[in-house]
Amino acid sequence: MKTISIPEDPLRQERIKRSLRAKCAAYNAFFYIFGALAVLAFVGAIAAVIVLELRSGLPAWLGYTLLGSLLGGGAICGAAAYGFTRLIAHADRARLDFWERCDSEDSFYVGEGTLATFQRDALFLHGDGGGTQTIRIPYSEIRLISVCTRRAPKEKGEWSVVLELPARYLAKDKRAAGDEKVLVQTDAKTRLYDCISAHGLTLLGEENKAQKNRRYVLKKRFYVPVPDKRRRSLIMTVLGACAAVAGIPVAILLNATAGSFLIVIGGFLGGRSLLSFLGAKSVFAVYEEGVYHKDSNGADRIFLKWEELERISRQTVKDAPALELKCIYGSYYVPDIAGVYEYLSEVSPEKCG
Repeated sequence: MKTISIPEDPLRQERIKRSLRAKCAAYNAFFYIFGALAVLAFVGAIAAVIVLELRSGLPAWLGYTLLGSLLGGGAICGAAAYGFTRLIAHADRARLDFWERCDSEDSFYVGEGTLATFQRDALFLHGDGGGTQTIRIPYSEIRLISVCTRRAPKEKGEWSVVLELPARYLAKDKRAAGDEKVLVQTDAKTRLYDCISAHGLTLLGEENKAQKNRRYVLKKRFYVPVPDKRRRSLIMTVLGACAAVAGIPVAILLNATAGSFLIVIGGFLGGRSLLSFLGAKSVFAVYEEGVYHKDSNGADRIFLKWEELERISRQTVKDAPALELKCIYGSYYVPDIAGVYEYLSEVSPEKCG
């Protein structure tokens, strides 16, 4: 990410802020425009097939040209929309970094509109819009933890620094908060690491160092099917297969275009539903380097190295058996699949108990 220099004039700083905000808004607008054009183009391609079949007097070359143009245009617009998602992320990082450094070289976002500023003897939390309301937390009551969030069993992940703060500093009722802790997260940056080192603070957790993005070595995998999701996926698979099979006689006896349309749609629906049927399971895998969990939707995925794990124990969450994967910064709860805990007790007995 290119670092934008901070001008001394506050008016110039505001102009750059407005420019960066406008750039983010423009990228967002282009993303929605190209995304909508891609959808319209693919819908138009389906409509073109039907219309051209009904208007049999039109030249064949015209139909193929129209269909190819719509499909090609849809693919180009889809690729452009994806490209703008990357530009949005890059521009947003640059905008937030500039706003941080306008406040201070030792300021970092820890939430929407909230900055954490490292000063001589304490951390100060305050809003990014000015004002005098700040929260002062002594360094002696703060823990800083380096975390790499991995969503797949491989070395690459997203680095961040988690700040563990006493809840009483943030709660309205300080006595009710007691000794509870609050975790806030900020993006890992070289500037942040330099700041932590300059203030003589200790950074716990995994060291952020360049490593080869290698895949990890699988030892054993466990899974449990999700019956409701598999039942729905099986029904849609059967419907898709029936539509594809019905399209064959329709194409031969009645209308080639209509039959082909049924075959394509049925095949797509059946194939997608079959993949969903096969993936309707919660997975827990043990690797030489750590453990991996994926829920039945594929949205909740996490890989934890053995070094991150402090303890693995059996718990009950919402009346269901679960495994607690306790790390230095908090706990993850995953389904207790049959045989997992017993296997973990064999391969890593020091973590279980």
